[in-house]
Amino acid sequence: MKEPWTWRRVTSLPLAAVMFVWFFGGMYLYPDAPLHPCAANGFCGKQAQPHGQLDFDHFMVWQSVLTWLWPLGMIVLAMLNWERIRAGRKL
Repeated sequence: MKEPWTWRRVTSLPLAAVMFVWFFGGMYLYPDAPLHPCAANGFCGKQAQPHGQLDFDHFMVWQSVLTWLWPLGMIVLAMLNWERIRAGRKL
């Protein structure tokens, strides 16, 4: 028998989707992360590809949000699904 949709489950799905999209969107946009200052071209990635100031600023925002979004998101998801986790049911 399927469980009814509760506010906890309805809240968990969009949060997990935002976490997923933010992580993989950044991986798609910045395949040569982390970006860092380099003398020749302003900013460079791991593969020494040049990036501009705007790319670097956007990367820093993505990295900062990711640093906070994932740990807090995992904590919130665990709290929202605590009863299901303790009961051993599928998320």
